[in-house]
Amino acid sequence: MTRGRVLVTGAGSGIGRACALYLADEGFHIIAAGRRLEPLQALAAERPGLIETVTMDVTDPASVEKAVAEASPIDHLVNNAGVAIMGAIEAVPLDEWRRQFEVNVFGVANVCRAVLPQMRQRGAGRIVQIGSVTGRLVPPYQGVYGSSKHALEGLTDALRREVSRFGIGVSLVRSGFVRTSFGDQEQESLKAHRLDAYAEDHDAYAKWHHDKGHKVAPDPVVVAREVEKAITAVSPKARYACPPSAKRFLLMRKVLPAAMVDRLIWKTIRGR
Repeated sequence: MTRGRVLVTGAGSGIGRACALYLADEGFHIIAAGRRLEPLQALAAERPGLIETVTMDVTDPASVEKAVAEASPIDHLVNNAGVAIMGAIEAVPLDEWRRQFEVNVFGVANVCRAVLPQMRQRGAGRIVQIGSVTGRLVPPYQGVYGSSKHALEGLTDALRREVSRFGIGVSLVRSGFVRTSFGDQEQESLKAHRLDAYAEDHDAYAKWHHDKGHKVAPDPVVVAREVEKAITAVSPKARYACPPSAKRFLLMRKVLPAAMVDRLIWKTIRGR
């Protein structure tokens, strides 16, 4: 017997894919959503009968409404779809800022708005947003991405307070580096938005990100485990964090003065 139907956005790769596989193994029926059908079909083939697929562009409300209608009933939602645009604040064109927010913020709102009516009618459900440590502690050259994840924190807090009276739980999972191809997307964005005026610091950050980031990080299943906790806990936490390195960064942000945090960030990036 299934433990419930879970819609996972951005399920074709990375954290979304890991969540879909892990939750399927834990007894949930998964609706894997994404823009491209091919990777979703490959995912479904790994867990026959446990994962169904639906195409969805989270930035297109009509696409979202159609996909949710096809996927219903939906017991729980994992909002994972996202992009990462990197570079100095001065270097990233405003159309790229808009694309960042269209996916990471407005896309989340689109899917929540489509799914909430049936959760309210049922008087139950869980919504889990895949956030980032950068929503709380933003390194240099991640300002565009970090801004979108900071906005997601505010959206999630408000949503949690609004829908609790309907029996719906809302949680945010703050993820640090995990081993996915997301890092490749970030590296390409860093190359595309490099300004000579920032070259020395930009290159130091790009090297640190490449050498110490996603490729040496834990498997994304660590995020999937936190997602399951948020879905199944009797009283889910407002926020979860993983892996352990993320928790250390968040603690540093919480207890240390901003000037000291700034120095520690640059010391970490530069290795001195």
